[in-house]
Amino acid sequence: MAPLPLEGIRVADFSWIINGPQIAQWLATMGAEVIKIESQVYIDIGRINPAGMADGKPGPNRNGFYHMLNYGKKAINLNLGTPKGYDLACDLIRKSDLVIECFPRPVSERLNLTYARIKAVKPDIVMISVSLLGKTGTEPSGWVGWGPMACCFAGMFDAQGYPGGPPRQTGGTWPDYAIASAVVFHTLAALRHRKRTGEGQWIDASMGETVIGQMNEWFMDYFMNHRDRGQWGNRDAMMAPHNTYKCKGEDRWIAIAISTDAEWKALCALAQHPEWARDARFVDRQARLNHREDLDALLGAWTRSHDHRELAATLQKAGVPAGPVLDSVELHEDRHLWEWGYWRKMDHHEVGERIIPGMPVKMSNVPKLNYSMPPDVGQHNREVFGGLLGLSDAEIQTLMEQKVIY
Repeated sequence: MAPLPLEGIRVADFSWIINGPQIAQWLATMGAEVIKIESQVYIDIGRINPAGMADGKPGPNRNGFYHMLNYGKKAINLNLGTPKGYDLACDLIRKSDLVIECFPRPVSERLNLTYARIKAVKPDIVMISVSLLGKTGTEPSGWVGWGPMACCFAGMFDAQGYPGGPPRQTGGTWPDYAIASAVVFHTLAALRHRKRTGEGQWIDASMGETVIGQMNEWFMDYFMNHRDRGQWGNRDAMMAPHNTYKCKGEDRWIAIAISTDAEWKALCALAQHPEWARDARFVDRQARLNHREDLDALLGAWTRSHDHRELAATLQKAGVPAGPVLDSVELHEDRHLWEWGYWRKMDHHEVGERIIPGMPVKMSNVPKLNYSMPPDVGQHNREVFGGLLGLSDAEIQTLMEQKVIY
């Protein structure tokens, strides 16, 4: 079997919860040896998240939320609050290419997981830090926060609220996943730079700035036109109709986004309402934008008698951009995602079959990625402390009793 692209790269992963583990998982899936450093003093919240509890039974090795973000890795226990624990962490860093941490600046400073300290341990290390607003700069660089706070800071929740209404939060904490994808790109660039020059570097990543970078039209409108776009809900500045519409059944919806007159005429013909296309309010894009409320009312009345999936498929066949709004159950059952290989089945020794999301890309020359089982707490202690760092079984046992390896 051909080697995976990142085989030979070792990652000392001090991160937890979402964004750091997601970065590490992308690297692990592509073949990097990711060693997850945990401590039972402060166990990874991902291991105890109630949302991922299997069969209603708690357990640090059973949690689906943890499984989703940590397959392909190794796991060790190390108490960084002890001098010997930190010394062992430094020994591991000396044998690694990458270090990942995602703590607020005060915490990373307290744990001595700053770039200045890590660079002193290994000068050519590539270090990744992820935080709410970055680790450098003015006061906010020390703030503690979660993904939704990054959206608040960037104004996203206000922008996606309906006109005249309160801010609206996006479900989940997607900025964590968005920044993880971005940071993987920068990590590969830093590794390439190191290979060419021998120089390591620090990747200081900000979730807030990641969100800002995905809202360019809001900021450019203000910078160039001194205009606050305000709250837009599901509207678009160039497309109408552009909204979600109620369909048959309980809480079933379809999204429709029309960008051309040809698409609009195709929808009118399919709906058996050719008079809509001739209506002066909807005759061209600007007219539809000016009368979007009337347009939405007509479409909403029409879609209510249709199944959201069937209608979306019919519209797509007619060349009309549309898609069903799926809930989590429908996503799990979606035939395309199974045929494409996105959903992955794993047999876990405690919970049995576990279904997890895989990588959202395929590479023609890398047919088999690393989807090995998410590691149990401390599963690789002896392999790493013994095989890699050279401690004897007796030394490992003593350090476990002293709660250094803990």
